[in-house]
Amino acid sequence: QPWASLVVEGIKRFEGRSWPTEYRGRLWIASAARVPHDEEIAAVENQYKETYHQGDAIPFPQAYPPSALLGCVDMVDCLDQEAFQGYRTQHSSECVEDSESPYLFVCQNPRKLAVPQKAKGGHKLWNLPPRTVSTVKSGLKPVSQQWLTEARRRNQT
Repeated sequence: QPWASLVVEGIKRFEGRSWPTEYRGRLWIASAARVPHDEEIAAVENQYKETYHQGDAIPFPQAYPPSALLGCVDMVDCLDQEAFQGYRTQHSSECVEDSESPYLFVCQNPRKLAVPQKAKGGHKLWNLPPRTVSTVKSGLKPVSQQWLTEARRRNQT
């Protein structure tokens, strides 16, 4: 945290990693056990306010729950740093966040759980038990990206 919550809210759209993957598809997001400090949350939120030029229009989470299954995204690609910087250049009007990570997961279609579930994640990519998936799937809610559409529109003018 706080990055896991920002991924399921659709605010953080690129998740940095030190390793690549061929995986594409639904990626469940679980937060770490560490509770983020208020100063850390404020710094990260300010970073995204600057990235999107949106100030208070970004719907930041009201809470950043630790050790929780928060929701999921569709992982549509994994870019190396060179490809990511090329993407940023080609899509400069989209307000793309920056990252120095060697590899970046491209995350789209964020859905969050109406009620986060206590969970303990695994290292790297791990399989969510089928019983858990069937239990929580009905609690997934699409996340509005209207604020992002507005940010893109404003950045193009």
